Amino acid sequence: MIHINIYYGGPLSNADAYEGLPFQGPGIQCYYIMIRRKLKTLNELKEKIMEELQLNPTLHDIHITFRSPHEVLNQCITYRHMAIKEDKHVRIMFNKMQKWEQCAGFELYVTLEPRAEIVQTTTSLQFAALDDQCTTLGGYTPPFQETPTTIESEPGNRYEDQFCAHRGESSTFPVVGDEDEDYVDHAAIRDEDEDYVDHAAIRDEDEDYVDHAAIRDEDEDEDLADRDEYEERIEQDDFDRGVDDHEITPNPHVHDMAECDEDDVDATIRVQHVTNTTPVYEPPASSFYANTWENMVDPEVVHQAFASSWKEDMNFSTGLIFANKEAVKCALTIYAAKHNRNIVTSRSTKTRLSVKCMDDSCKWYVGAVVKPELGLWKVTSYGGPHSCMPLGTALDGRMMDCNFLAAEFVPILQKNHMATIDHLRDFIKAKYYGHELSYYKIWDAKQKAIAKIFGNWEESYQRLRKLLLAYLDQQVGTRYWYHTEPRAEFGDSILRYVFWAFAPCIEGFRHCKPVISIDGTHLYGKYRGVLLIAMATDANNKVLPLAFAVVDKESGPSWGWFLECFRISMGDVIANKDICVISDRHKGIQNAIANWPRDDHGRIRVFHRYCLRHVASNFNKHFQDATLKSLALKAGYATQEAKFELYMQPIKEAEIEALRKKLRTEGQESEPDSSIMPYTYLMNEDLNMWTQLQDGGYRYGAMTTNVSECFNGVLKGARGLPIAAMVEFTWSKLVAYFHDRHKAITHDLSKGKVWSKYALTIYEENLKKSITHQVNAFNNQNGIFQVITAYNIHSSGGGHHSQEVNLVAKTCRCGKWQNRKIPCSHAIKALQHLGQDATTYIDPCYSLENAIRTYSHAFLVPKSESLWRDVEGPKWVPDPDLLRAKGRPVKSRIRNEMDGVRREPGSRRPDSDLREIQQKQSCGLCHQHGHNRRRCPLSRGASTSSNDPN
Repeated sequence: MIHINIYYGGPLSNADAYEGLPFQGPGIQCYYIMIRRKLKTLNELKEKIMEELQLNPTLHDIHITFRSPHEVLNQCITYRHMAIKEDKHVRIMFNKMQKWEQCAGFELYVTLEPRAEIVQTTTSLQFAALDDQCTTLGGYTPPFQETPTTIESEPGNRYEDQFCAHRGESSTFPVVGDEDEDYVDHAAIRDEDEDYVDHAAIRDEDEDYVDHAAIRDEDEDEDLADRDEYEERIEQDDFDRGVDDHEITPNPHVHDMAECDEDDVDATIRVQHVTNTTPVYEPPASSFYANTWENMVDPEVVHQAFASSWKEDMNFSTGLIFANKEAVKCALTIYAAKHNRNIVTSRSTKTRLSVKCMDDSCKWYVGAVVKPELGLWKVTSYGGPHSCMPLGTALDGRMMDCNFLAAEFVPILQKNHMATIDHLRDFIKAKYYGHELSYYKIWDAKQKAIAKIFGNWEESYQRLRKLLLAYLDQQVGTRYWYHTEPRAEFGDSILRYVFWAFAPCIEGFRHCKPVISIDGTHLYGKYRGVLLIAMATDANNKVLPLAFAVVDKESGPSWGWFLECFRISMGDVIANKDICVISDRHKGIQNAIANWPRDDHGRIRVFHRYCLRHVASNFNKHFQDATLKSLALKAGYATQEAKFELYMQPIKEAEIEALRKKLRTEGQESEPDSSIMPYTYLMNEDLNMWTQLQDGGYRYGAMTTNVSECFNGVLKGARGLPIAAMVEFTWSKLVAYFHDRHKAITHDLSKGKVWSKYALTIYEENLKKSITHQVNAFNNQNGIFQVITAYNIHSSGGGHHSQEVNLVAKTCRCGKWQNRKIPCSHAIKALQHLGQDATTYIDPCYSLENAIRTYSHAFLVPKSESLWRDVEGPKWVPDPDLLRAKGRPVKSRIRNEMDGVRREPGSRRPDSDLREIQQKQSCGLCHQHGHNRRRCPLSRGASTSSNDPN
């Protein structure tokens, strides 16, 4: 039961907005009503109010203002006014009444407005002229109209008092029903017939009563809503225009209006009987003057149902058209995010979708169905706007699921598939009205978007073989190998290893330094695995990827298989070359290179060398001494015997001191302890494997596998892709590399340059050093010279050293010339003494001519995927044992002493001999530098745990 106070009888005032809209002035009246059920239409509400106020709806219209509870401030309810003008306003009003249960009653403010009516007799329509004489115009008399006063007028001036007679009294006002034989007096029937059904009473008492007239009125209102407002105004002016007040002819026979009883006023409208009239033409039938103008149809106007496509700035309405069901769901999600509403799906089938507000008291809903004849989805029902309040709903994006977000991320990831989670999260926040989503939700949506772009992981294995065959068909020199394990029970094969090398890279290696760096990097996609890479360097010391392979893990079999495929693929290129392979100390690599086939003369053509950084890292794991590690690195880089001994001597002395200390504590019977013998550890390794001094010039100055690890950073975005997409990524990167580098080298050649920037930089540094050198000719026949350096108090040795230069053998006692294949400062001084150009002694592998040949074998544009060759045999599937466990995989490698980071407690300073830029520590809450989450001023005791996936 809803209790309502109705106020009327004065003008409204907005003196205090928090108190609603109170009336002002005298004569304010208040009525109290109770309503058992919520009314749904404005007509029902007006009918109820006018019945209570005993107002005639044919004479008056009312305007309703609802004093709406707004919020509670200081334990007091504040109010706002709400004009009730449409059916939806009525529903919103009753929903608010239902929510504010603490209010004992509610207030409605009513103002009255006179309604203009057409007054018509049963015989003729007459027009009162200004000279008090009636006139007919062509048999048609314009309608007669009176202007009633307001209900607040004094007695005697009321419209009913002037123009209505008592029901049982003889009068000069003829009643319409008396002259019409078909007139039915419903009031009399209701009084005399006991079985008469009062539908109004039933409607008031029965909450489930269906007012078909109201429904018909709503339908008619909806149909008429589409009419042209201008057209209606014209028609109303043409046919509903009344006469002015001064045109009303006074009736001298009217009784005293004060004697009329308002209670006896009949609802039937009566008109004034005019005595001074001129006989008029009476048509043979009433249909002659019936209003049929509304039946006219303009053939040029085609009335169509509303239909439109939806845009993000539109509200929902019936008639909206969508391409498919996903488009409907997407629009609903955007609408919910924009208005911060929570909606739920009440029904979802292949042909129908219905959603509603999560608040059960809210009547908002949208229904859409598929139209088979169009193949489109159309909104056929809509109940809105929301009648609930969106207060307290967090901007957490809960209405945006991962599928919706994945569709949003696809365009971004197509441009840059390495877009970070933070970047994607900021994108959603900026586009969708400040919603902040969780890290895991964004990460999960990104994985779905990647699958949409590149295909899912299982399908990617099916596509991989066709892709490799397409590359092979396009460029014959391309090589690929694979190793599978058949599964008879499933009719497929598990892909264990796959190797690929592109023809332009294989041919380009002919003109590079004969040095190869190999390394492995972990994959962090849906399936575990390792990507093996073989790299070379061009004339400018830039990385040139040669071959790739995906294996389950770094092991002896996997490395052996990879190097075997590499040797076969590069067979024609490296047949007449002495190849240097730099790697870590993995046993599988050592065994594979040891089994490398020899040439016809029994000579091995491949020389294995260790990465110096890996050697120093293993050394530090054993002895946990950063100073000894730094000395070991410098000894490895040394090119002169004296400098090598200079760096090894402290290591030797540290070992001797450790042995003496142990001897003093444990005595003569103690056994040797390798953990305190760093000098012995290094010297037990073959010096040619880790030192530049004993290398023999095969390294070309390359001491580490940095080139491979640098390219690992380039491939970081590919290591999280499905396997076929990863192969495409390597192909696309190499296409770009070949194009850009060929363009840059061509530009240098056009300027007359001969040598690469890398070689010239080293040469110019050596040239500056040679200025202070002195040269003495020793053996002109063999080209031997003595070069003496100047005194230098800033150098470790103090300068004034004597070096022997052999121009015929292209060697120098300093060791730099034969290692880098670029003349050292001593060789440059000797060549200047002879008047020769020292740049002619630079190794041809550094020339721009070789560089342009490296990238002259361009990639060819592949065929369309529809033209790829079909494959035969069992399909490839991933190894189920490599399926990664749930949780986000770690993408960043844990930094260790190989990166020059000290692991001593409380120290993060990099070693002086191997510096690199370290990422500063930042707070996990405010993302500022200089403190962590625990010490963040914004934390206020917040937990340091995280809900992010592992």
